[in-house]
Amino acid sequence: MLLILTNPYAYEKALNLAIERAAQKPDELKVVFVIDPDALDNLVRELGEKGWLGLGSQRTLHDSMLEGYRALAADILEDVRRLCAAAHISVVTEVKEAPLVAYIRIIIERDNQPILVSGSQYLATTMLTRHLTGFEDVRALVEWIQED
Repeated sequence: MLLILTNPYAYEKALNLAIERAAQKPDELKVVFVIDPDALDNLVRELGEKGWLGLGSQRTLHDSMLEGYRALAADILEDVRRLCAAAHISVVTEVKEAPLVAYIRIIIERDNQPILVSGSQYLATTMLTRHLTGFEDVRALVEWIQED
């Protein structure tokens, strides 16, 4: 089973569900924290367009945010390993820096396995309506777990 985490502040519901399912079906759990560089680029660009940041500040903020997300992802995945060990579940963890949609498509094409994705309702709606339209095979394999 594959669990994709997208938010360092809201992931518990999806993680608990993945652990519960992995306990019912003895299979290795893989948990990937995806850092989408496009999302960071868009956020920083919007701040620049609104006049909040100059070009130099945009680069500095982008680099700092990326470094911060990497550190948060590492901490979260350490927590995942600890929780899985306590539940006697074998887990593999990874931090992946890639556009989320592209990563999901690669996983589906390569493994054709169900995927749990933890994220906001906005992310789920955006992904399903804008980015995965016409990819019903992909949509059928992706289960969105909305985090509060």
